[in-house]
Parts: sequence; C-alpha cells; structure tokens
Amino acid sequence: MLLNLIDQLGPIFLLVAAGFALAKIGLIGATAIDGLTKMTFWTLIPATLFLTISANRVSELFNLSIWIAYYGAVTLTAISVFILLRAGKKNSTPEAIVLAFGAIFSNIGMLGIPVVDILFGHEGLLVLTTILCIHAISLLTPTILLLEWSRNRTGNPVAILGKTLRAQICNPIIIAIICGIVVAASGITLPTVATTFFGMLKAAMPPIALMLIGAGIYGQKLRGNLGASITGAVAKVCIMPSLVFVIGSLLHLPLRTMAPAIMIAALPPGVNSVLMATTYGTARERTATTMLVATLLSVVVLPVLAIILAFD
Repeated sequence: MLLNLIDQLGPIFLLVAAGFALAKIGLIGATAIDGLTKMTFWTLIPATLFLTISANRVSELFNLSIWIAYYGAVTLTAISVFILLRAGKKNSTPEAIVLAFGAIFSNIGMLGIPVVDILFGHEGLLVLTTILCIHAISLLTPTILLLEWSRNRTGNPVAILGKTLRAQICNPIIIAIICGIVVAASGITLPTVATTFFGMLKAAMPPIALMLIGAGIYGQKLRGNLGASITGAVAKVCIMPSLVFVIGSLLHLPLRTMAPAIMIAALPPGVNSVLMATTYGTARERTATTMLVATLLSVVVLPVLAIILAFD
C-alpha cells in the first residue's frame, strides 16, 4: 500500500518541483505563467469537469450529505477563525472577514482536480464536482454581504452581489458544470470524437496545473502579520479537514465518499482569497502569506492524509 501511495504522490510533488525549477532558472516567467493559467482555467478544468459530469447520473451529483459535511466544516472554520482574529482587536472586522474567507476557500480547480484525480480517480472527481458546483456561490455570497455591511459602504450591496453572481454565471467552470448536467440529464451519448477531445484535455490538466502551482510558489515571500496568516493556514489545512471527517462520520458517510472531501478541505486557499483582499484593499499581504504558508503546510499534510485515508 505504501509503495502504491508513493507511486501516486511522487509524480505530484515532482511536477510541482519541476514547475518551481523552471521558474527559478527563468525558463518560465510571469507572462508564461499567466497565459498557461488562463488556458488551464478556460479549457483544461472545464473539459475535465464536463467529461466527469456528463458520464454520470444527475442524481449522483446532488449528495446532500456531502454538502452538509463539507459546508458545515466551512461554516465552523470560518466562524472560529473570525472569532480568533477579532480577539484582542488586533484585526478589524473587514480584515477578519477577508482572512476567514482565505481559511475556507480551497484551491479546487488548479490543485484539487489533479490531486483527487490521481489519488481517487473518477469516483473522487464525482465528489469533487458535487462540492465544486456550489463552492463559489456559497462562499462568495455571504463574504461579500458581510464585507459590505461591515464597511458601511455607500454602494448598494445587492447590486455588488448581483454583479459578482453574474460574473460567476459566466465563469467557464460553472458553464462546464451546467453543460455536463444537461448532457447527463438528457441521456445523450457523446460522439467518440468529442469524448476523445475532452479526454485529451483532461489528461493534460494534472501535469500543467501542478507545474503552474510550483512556478507560482517561486518568488513568494512571507509578509504582514505572520500570526494571523499562520492561524488561517492551520485552520484551512488542518482544522477544516478534521471537521469534514467528524461531520461526515456523524452522517455515516462511507470512507470512499469522505476521503476526497477531506482531501479537498485540506487544500491550500485559491487565488480568489487574494483577489477578495485586493478588491476590498484589506489584509492583502496577510492573505497572500496565508496562501503561501498553507501551500507549504499542505506539502506535509496532504501525504499524511493520503496514507491515513488509503483504501483498496
């Protein structure tokens, strides 16, 4: 079993290391990273999700127990981090909200898909898709409303929220999920040329995404209040997956279903946390540092979880 896990995890870390090395020696710069990231976001991730969803029954995508386990853990983690960061008044309410958001928003697209695909295969990707289909809207909506309320801005929170939701509807990942659900519900069988096309894009996704993760780490520095960043990182990578396990166990979810959800919960934050901080001009350095610390911490935590959650 251990050798099998090494065979699975080894390529993940080697690809991340390769991306880091390419960035370090200058073979891939900021422009290339930006271009490849956009390509991955607009083609590889949507193709993977569309192919996964369209090949399954729609009923398999809407698992209430998975949502309760995962988003129950999200809620408890966010509240806990917010309370801890507000204790002692070291962080303002908007800062605590932004940092708490960074402690719950997993990097599912760029990191979660390749990791879950390699470790758990198609069955794991199905759990991932179940979580992902409401991930952005369920986390962005309350965060934006709370930020607008806490800052007492003159802008209309509802209008701002509407703009954000419209942007999410135009998101290629959301479009891929909707199209996949339509195909699955209709019972349409995709022609061989289509499945081959999407299959080739899906196969390209893990190596490119993982190398981009490594390239993105290069040049990052620890900035801002390390205490707040470490709190968010530990909550994201350690506490949140533990809560998913506890809630999932209470709901009697089988390990095969819980394992991918736990691994997703242990992922470091995605770039959306930094974008949120930048948009509101709040805790930008601390949010970026949270993402960096969580990414480094996940290098240790993810393999440990893979060993603990291993099943035949």
